[in-house]
Amino acid sequence: MTKDMDITPPLPVAEEFRTEMNAGRPLSATQAHQVLLYCALDAACVPVDPPDVQAIVALAQLDYPTVQAVIDWITTARTPRW
Repeated sequence: MTKDMDITPPLPVAEEFRTEMNAGRPLSATQAHQVLLYCALDAACVPVDPPDVQAIVALAQLDYPTVQAVIDWITTARTPRW
């Protein structure tokens, strides 16, 4: 795997949240992965229970391509196949 594949893209942050999130300091890759995973689950209307939080934390520690594959699975699973 090349280093380019490990780079987590920057997350867009709405202007009104920048101060609240201390946007002057970048998120770590793990933090960004957690945000991406929570957003994907929220978009798919998947409720997050306490055991799910532990899984999200563990998944977020993986490299970006792996996290993106999980997000793609979540997105595909919520897509109707009629």
